[in-house]
Amino acid sequence: MDATGSINNEACVDAIENEINEEEIIDDSEERELVTDPCSTKVLDSSELPVDRYRVVYILFYLFGITSLVPWNFLITANDYWMYKFRDVTPKNLTILEDPPQKSQFQAEFTSYLNVATAIPNLIFLILNSLYGHLVSLKSRLQGSLIVVTLAFLVTTALVQVDTDEWQNTFFIITMVTVVIMTAASAVFIGGLVGIASRFSKEYMAAVVAGQSLGGIIAAIAQIISLAFKISPLHSALIYFIIADVMVISSLVSYAMLYKIDFFTHHILRGCGGMATNRHREVSMLLILKKIWVYAFSIFAVFGISMAVYPGITVLVESQNKASGTDWNTIFFVPVVNYLIFNCGDYSGRLVAGFFLIPENKWIIAGSSVLRIIGVPMLMLCNARPRHRLPVVFAADWEYIAIMLAFAFTNGYLTNIVMINATRKVEMHEREKASSVLATLLAVGLTAGAAVGMLLVRLL
Repeated sequence: MDATGSINNEACVDAIENEINEEEIIDDSEERELVTDPCSTKVLDSSELPVDRYRVVYILFYLFGITSLVPWNFLITANDYWMYKFRDVTPKNLTILEDPPQKSQFQAEFTSYLNVATAIPNLIFLILNSLYGHLVSLKSRLQGSLIVVTLAFLVTTALVQVDTDEWQNTFFIITMVTVVIMTAASAVFIGGLVGIASRFSKEYMAAVVAGQSLGGIIAAIAQIISLAFKISPLHSALIYFIIADVMVISSLVSYAMLYKIDFFTHHILRGCGGMATNRHREVSMLLILKKIWVYAFSIFAVFGISMAVYPGITVLVESQNKASGTDWNTIFFVPVVNYLIFNCGDYSGRLVAGFFLIPENKWIIAGSSVLRIIGVPMLMLCNARPRHRLPVVFAADWEYIAIMLAFAFTNGYLTNIVMINATRKVEMHEREKASSVLATLLAVGLTAGAAVGMLLVRLL
């Protein structure tokens, strides 16, 4: 303890985590009335347990949730920037004010490459984190991954103002490499983050999950503002990336500060008091899968179904009055409905789930997750263009918006329900690995859904 009688948290955490890296621990009881401080002989009763003053830890978990998907949200939102960087630079197409007769090869294929560069590393590193993450301390994993994301995003930001017209091939390679690095680091961060959140009460996991959706709202609003003020692709991308840089750096600094807060370190070290008698108990991956496989399937189904149509199909949906030529129909319809409304619906679902946690039955959760597949044909039958086979059944804008809201809300609601309930079905010392398993199955769902989505576009 220091002179004030408080715990020297950071030194304590480092010492405990170094030992935990080699030997697993278990919490004898999640709700003890007496808690032994693992770094001293002091015994705390329930009235002395640390509290989250001013909700600082809760707010920071929100920030970490936002940061965890910064690479995806801000890179995909800057579509106009990528189209400008990879435009045809022959003399007749040097200005961005002209509409070229056709997209260049880079323009046509960039989004597909971006999806691959994010989906595959995300899946691989979530699996690696699930299997081998325990070999590296939680603190090192999260701080190290945030540092890598920061450096990679700074490179991306710096390249915005660099004239790359003469070396588009090299710029493309650099971009793909930085995206892979960012995504891999983000996957490690997400795996560790959900592991940390699982050690707290349900509202902290809800904060992380809701924060991920809030990040999409922030990116969508930034895009809409840039369109409203007719900001050039270069300047709008610079704004996006600077915002992303600030978020990641803020998370890096904030995470270091967390180890100064007793409430945080108390939950991180829960169960250390029983380490002496339980140090040889292993965390079995098969045992965890046996306990949560229904939830793992549910999270796979939720995101697999969502990615099958979002954004591959939904980004093609046009306003029924596009021919009128108004700004809403030609400029703002896709950004507002496809990105902002979807993310708002998703965010609302995650918030509501954090309060109600209904249903609790795992089979009802799994069934509800599968039932969302109804939204796939409904969205395909909206006014997506071009189409050659399927008819348009839901042509009105309000019909599409209503379907999109319901689809987004259920995505967010079930995501939160699964993440919170699943981690409550395992013991305290198993929660981090269980959370990593869920994050991995989520990534598998994203990858599978994206592959199916490519086929569905051809069926329109």
